[in-house]
Amino acid sequence: MEDENGAQEAAGGGERELDLSNSHLHDLEDVPIAGTLTALDLTTNRLKDIDSRILALTGLTSLCFRQNLLPDASVVAEFQSKGVLEDLELRDNQLKQLPDLTGFHKLRRLEVSYNQLRSISGLLSLGTSNPLEELYVAANKITKIEGLEDLVQIRILELGSNRVAKIEGLETLQSLEQLWLGRNRISTVENVGHLTNLRQLSLQSNRLECMRGFEECVGLEEVYLSHNGISRLEGLGTLTRLKVLDVSSNRLEKIEGLDSLGQLEDLWLNDNSIDSWEGIYESLQGPRQSLTTLYLHNNKVAADPMYRRKCMEILPNLGQLDANYTRRT
Repeated sequence: MEDENGAQEAAGGGERELDLSNSHLHDLEDVPIAGTLTALDLTTNRLKDIDSRILALTGLTSLCFRQNLLPDASVVAEFQSKGVLEDLELRDNQLKQLPDLTGFHKLRRLEVSYNQLRSISGLLSLGTSNPLEELYVAANKITKIEGLEDLVQIRILELGSNRVAKIEGLETLQSLEQLWLGRNRISTVENVGHLTNLRQLSLQSNRLECMRGFEECVGLEEVYLSHNGISRLEGLGTLTRLKVLDVSSNRLEKIEGLDSLGQLEDLWLNDNSIDSWEGIYESLQGPRQSLTTLYLHNNKVAADPMYRRKCMEILPNLGQLDANYTRRT
């Protein structure tokens, strides 16, 4: 026996989902667009505008316009479904500014990475009490973190591969769990101490010379700081929940500051300047039992003929050393 929704759909012949991804479409002129659609996927086509029939849909909850040729998305403000749309993806187009999002009261996920945006201040149009939880704005031309003060429910913020020089504008984001700021121009870790729910922090490929600044983010489980200019491991004493620490491709000369990391599982130290075993055993006592993955290649210490054996002696539960799995007899 059909449930009520199923009976209504069958009676009306209404289509709920339409997947037109990878269809090489230049327009939708010959494509039927059912007025009953709730999900539409237009990934990887050659579309330069949004068909007026899409604007007229009233029950659309998910729209993916990924990898097309949109130069402008201002017509999004005319969506008849703005009151119910939950997922909007405009990734990999040619957008130079965000559309007006006034009235999008149920939007939970917004993806606008790989465009030509210079500002995200337009996010203020979402208004207060919006439910946005995920925001992706990677690989644009953003220079300043702004317009986020009303996004109090946001959990994931992706701003990697932009031109951001300062961490700011996050004061109200108490629910933030993931912060991705890799490949920017940040030289100081600052203004994140209030983010006590933060689980993942990525600042790889920036301009950091010091890793202090996130000591109060005691919920951190993963920290990524590779490809910076960090010369010392520090500021880790309070991060007792840390499971992954990536400080590869920096300027470290020794291993230290890991005493309290009793849950650390993955430690990436490759491509640094660690040239001696002196102090390594003592420094790894904190995570000695928990560490299962260690990367140390491209340090002078890794040239030791006894390198593999010594690492396994220090870390009894090591399962992977560099790119190789270890075997114990």
